[in-house]
Amino acid sequence: MEPNLSQYIQNQLKQAQQIEAQIEQIATQKYQLDLRIKELDKTLKELANIGQETPVYKSVGNILYRVEDRKKLIDDLSEQKELSEIRIKTLEKQQKTLEDKYRELESLIQQKYQEETKRRGSSQ
Repeated sequence: MEPNLSQYIQNQLKQAQQIEAQIEQIATQKYQLDLRIKELDKTLKELANIGQETPVYKSVGNILYRVEDRKKLIDDLSEQKELSEIRIKTLEKQQKTLEDKYRELESLIQQKYQEETKRRGSSQ
């Protein structure tokens, strides 16, 4: 028994749409991480440019508190930046994999659609 190609194509189209949505989600996450990295960069540059005597405050929720250990703060911010950069690289790999899978699926859908069209044309 030959599978219903129309149903097969519809399923493949749904899968392609799901992959497309995942690619969009990854792009959004990458954008948010990129903004975070830029914010951390700006903060680290400001911390490097102000004098040691200038008080520094850290925001936690709605509370600001004075930071006594500036080096620890800089180390923490640098680590956050590094982790965000690693996460972006991971997301880029995931995005590439999904894009490759999407292209393969797109090609398969076109092939199956052409086969179905030919089959319908020859059966008439």
